[in-house]
Amino acid sequence: MAEQLAVLGGAKAITVDGSEQWKRPVEEEKAAVCELIDEGFLSGSGSGVPKAFEDRFREYIGCEYVLTTSHGNTALASGFFAAGLGPGDEFIGPTIGYIGSYAGALHMGAVPVFCEIDPETLLMDPADAEKRITPRTRALAPIHTGGRVCDMDALLALAEKHDLVVVEDAAHAHGSEWDGVKIGNVGHIACFSMQGTTPGGKPVAGGEAGIVATNDRELYERALIYCHLHRPGAVDELTNPVYRQLDPQLLGLKFRAHPLAMALGLVSLNSLPYRLASFAENRDALLRKIEGLPGVRPARNYPKATGAELYGGIRFLYDPEALSGLPAAKFVEAMRAEGAPIRGPGLSHVEHLRAIYTKDLPGLWGKGHCGPADTPLPRYAEGDFPVSEGLRGRVLSYPGRIEAAEGFIDQLAAAFKKVVIQHKELL
Repeated sequence: MAEQLAVLGGAKAITVDGSEQWKRPVEEEKAAVCELIDEGFLSGSGSGVPKAFEDRFREYIGCEYVLTTSHGNTALASGFFAAGLGPGDEFIGPTIGYIGSYAGALHMGAVPVFCEIDPETLLMDPADAEKRITPRTRALAPIHTGGRVCDMDALLALAEKHDLVVVEDAAHAHGSEWDGVKIGNVGHIACFSMQGTTPGGKPVAGGEAGIVATNDRELYERALIYCHLHRPGAVDELTNPVYRQLDPQLLGLKFRAHPLAMALGLVSLNSLPYRLASFAENRDALLRKIEGLPGVRPARNYPKATGAELYGGIRFLYDPEALSGLPAAKFVEAMRAEGAPIRGPGLSHVEHLRAIYTKDLPGLWGKGHCGPADTPLPRYAEGDFPVSEGLRGRVLSYPGRIEAAEGFIDQLAAAFKKVVIQHKELL
């Protein structure tokens, strides 16, 4: 007879330490930071450690141009400015996302138009996005959630067909690839975050910072003039005759990264290939062990996509009908009782249901239902995106492990099997 479920009083399936076993190189981080403190290099860009990081990251992903910024948020704002968005222009992004992904465009007076996510990949659905393109659409704004890559072939084809710029939120996707090419070297312009510490933070972490990557000279120069006040030699870099008329203050915004963040980022970048490979190995080992198990399956990746969910975790689609109608919350409760670090149910933020799209907020930006520059915002309501909304109660996640304690992956798989096999005991 199978061991009784832990939630009903039985022994836990997981008895070993389930925490992340990989340890970040703290002493190396301290040395890198202290060197800058000793030098007194605590401000500036375009030289020293900040420039070294830009060069290293550019070489790592293989693109032509890289700029670092203060945050992923400001990197994305620079990307939207580079794409030429302004008041009344529209851009399309997934409704399951994050306001920081597009806030820069919103504050420029551009109008967010949301689309569904693909119910199998949980990423931006290009077919639904195409239905929402209008003569005012200027950009597509995919989000590579958890480092899992959107359908870049379809999105770039859409962009070419309708003369759009693809501004990628690659905040989680350092080292992720599409058809063997790293993100940042695939589309028009990609923007990364460096929030947090390694592990647990963004794949390349520096506390707070961001990265803009592109192969397009015009997009690079526009991002440069938008975000890098007083960058040494910036005016000399500019080739566009209009931009060359600017003075060293460029457009006056100082979104450059802090040198201390760049020092931490260099240390984090050193270990990224190992962390990506080891995480993927542990992920794939778990998925092989639970393959075919009814009721729970991993979110699908596109065949050309490669990435590891170092930030955000591994997503699972839960099917209650396959488990006699057992609610997802009950399944999660039982898994956690077994010692499994499973979270959910739930997805990321549901953008179209934010107050700025569902209510009039007079005085926030203007009168009535409007955004910056008195630009009318779209009005949305529950039910407008049935596919995405319907997934909220069906998505579970597991943070994954770069290094796991001996036996943990086997025991985690055993916990999945134990709860699935005995799920009727929970009804």
